[in-house]
Amino acid sequence: MLKDVTRKKRRRAIVINSLAVAGALVLFTLLGFVHRKQKSTVCWKLDVQIEATEGQCYLSEKLVSKLANEATDSIIGAELNQIDIDAIHKKIAENSSVKEAHVYTTVDGRCVVRVLQRTPVARIFNTDGSSFYLDKDGFTMALSSYYTAKVPVYVGSIHEKMCATSFKDYATDDAYLKATQLDDIYAFTSFIAGNEFWNAQVEHVHINDAAEFEIIPRVGNHRINMGNAYNLEEKFKKLMAFYANTVHTKDLNQYSSINVEYDGQVVCVKR
Repeated sequence: MLKDVTRKKRRRAIVINSLAVAGALVLFTLLGFVHRKQKSTVCWKLDVQIEATEGQCYLSEKLVSKLANEATDSIIGAELNQIDIDAIHKKIAENSSVKEAHVYTTVDGRCVVRVLQRTPVARIFNTDGSSFYLDKDGFTMALSSYYTAKVPVYVGSIHEKMCATSFKDYATDDAYLKATQLDDIYAFTSFIAGNEFWNAQVEHVHINDAAEFEIIPRVGNHRINMGNAYNLEEKFKKLMAFYANTVHTKDLNQYSSINVEYDGQVVCVKR
């Protein structure tokens, strides 16, 4: 009886292994067929797919197609295995509005380019008149001809330049962080974005020669000096208390400036 059970188990194992081997052979045969078919298939379409950022596009299919065609000799009409996928990917990824790029060919003869855009969180105006976005991952991003992001604007004594890396890559480099303003602008913007009231109230920020953040609010004809980008929660808490308990909205115009940079106090200057 025990021998019969052992024989059955062996036969079952042999059948299972045989089926697995047969399945693998079929799979490899199909893959070989697909590979041979792709080698001889001619590309008939450059299929550009752009994932919109919060419903907005900072790139166009026409622009991405142009970049792809500049990267290699030919796409439409070329055999799929002759298309330089790596060159196309490199060219498109160099665009500052591109967060991720995926390029591949399909069995039916398409060259697919999928693009994920960056998400701008702030717009920066330099003293030299140049302007660019700062994105949520700490990268700089060129302005778009297709859409203008509705984000806080930073002006004043700013001397930043666009670069291919994120300031976050230098989070442990004290010398770099001391030289750049991008980390402070990012911290200030992030705090504003996380608060519904301040997100609605703050759209324009001036950075003075002392690297202090001065808010030009939507409501009220005054400036709010926040000092540096540290202890923002405490500073905004003081400012909110001042708004809520000290003055009414209709009285805000009697002040030319409100200063909350000092510990435990709010300093106001009347007109």
